[in-house]
Amino acid sequence: MPKGSIALEMSCLALAMLAGVVTAYQPGVNAKFAAHAGASAWGGFINFAVGLVAMTIVVLIFRPGLPDAAKLADGPWWMWLGGLCGAFFVTLALILVPKMGSASYLTAMVAGQLVASLVIDHFGHMGLEGRAVTPGRVAGILLVIAGVLMVRKF
Repeated sequence: MPKGSIALEMSCLALAMLAGVVTAYQPGVNAKFAAHAGASAWGGFINFAVGLVAMTIVVLIFRPGLPDAAKLADGPWWMWLGGLCGAFFVTLALILVPKMGSASYLTAMVAGQLVASLVIDHFGHMGLEGRAVTPGRVAGILLVIAGVLMVRKF
């Protein structure tokens, strides 16, 4: 994030934490829906259907205009995988949260996100600016992994 005011940085951090709170509730909400629907697949389906409605409302409010088809066609093939990544996350959450519990699932998921993000940052995947792997970043991720083990064990 570019250096800016402390208020902007704190606002971004607070919003990112809010996204984490919402993400923490999402698997349990979907699992409850799936249990009432009788199948995990319905929990995932409804998740994306409600998400489609929500994003439709966002587009109608902000009216960003239609994307340029030529520019989309010119993008890398992997940029279309975001929806598959979301479906993978939701499907695994539907299956694993009832077995592992929310805290175990989410701490393991966050550990996986952090390991992958370190690789993404280091190599500058997806056109992002490369950021060095530092001892502090590695130590932070190792602490999260230790946290996963603590949550699972105790």
